[in-house]
Amino acid sequence: MSVSTQETIPGLSEQSVEPSDSSDPRARPSPGGAFLRSLAIPGWGQAASGSPNRGAFYFTLESASIWMILKTSKKLGSARNVVALRELEAELRLMSEGVDPSDIPAQVDSDPAVLNARRLEGSRAQQREDWFAVALFFLFLGGADAFVAAHLADFPEPLEVQMRALPDMGVEVGFSLSFDPFRP
Repeated sequence: MSVSTQETIPGLSEQSVEPSDSSDPRARPSPGGAFLRSLAIPGWGQAASGSPNRGAFYFTLESASIWMILKTSKKLGSARNVVALRELEAELRLMSEGVDPSDIPAQVDSDPAVLNARRLEGSRAQQREDWFAVALFFLFLGGADAFVAAHLADFPEPLEVQMRALPDMGVEVGFSLSFDPFRP
């Protein structure tokens, strides 16, 4: 004969020891909240909606874009330094050649080394602007993806696949589609 006893601890209910269900729809953000989270920190909206891999993807993508903005900003600063150096070199060369001081600015502007340096500066500025556009595009794309992920978080799996081994070395595969047109 076996006797089982249960000890109860005062103040501890059965509900408090059950594991929490992370798929609880009330724990997930609204679509608008997921969008705003994803704008604040890229990938946060996807992660909060139950799609952490997509969240990591958008976080990595946005981090790489920000890195490239910083990198091209540094290169733009270097290009501006080169422009200033080329202008100073041209000005000093023209002064040593005895060019009239009123003609120096026009001749500095037409100097080939100065023109090349200014083209480099313009190219670097365009690259930085392009990376800003890419970063902004992926930020809003991530926000839109988080919005959709929050909407679809409670969507049921549409297709279930069942496989069963048969006794005569075969396999039976079955598909079932879950669809409830009256589900709110």
